[in-house]
Amino acid sequence: MKALVILCFAIIIIVPSCKKDKNSANLKAYYEINVNQSFQVSLVSNMSTGYSWKWTNKPSVSIVDSTDWNYILDNNQAGSNGKEIWKFQGIRSGENAIILEYCRPWEQNSTISSMEIIIRVR
Repeated sequence: MKALVILCFAIIIIVPSCKKDKNSANLKAYYEINVNQSFQVSLVSNMSTGYSWKWTNKPSVSIVDSTDWNYILDNNQAGSNGKEIWKFQGIRSGENAIILEYCRPWEQNSTISSMEIIIRVR
């Protein structure tokens, strides 16, 4: 849980705006879980800009699957930031990486941040 809080804090600092930048953030996290165990990742997002987190390598990941996704607005003010909560569950033993990109799905080369989550399922 402490690692998740630190990760959220890092994302809040690194992804404050939605401008494409040569210095886009590349974040990393590591989780070690058991089969059928779940974990969640909270990522800062502002869906009013058209940007959202997308799981880009899902077809190549076989040890976990996403079980839930939710968007929570920080406040009820239009245009304010929120959080995307991604929940994953271990489905078979192994080690793999999930790649998430903060982008506009309809725009080529719109990624402004990425996240690599290394997962080990026992």
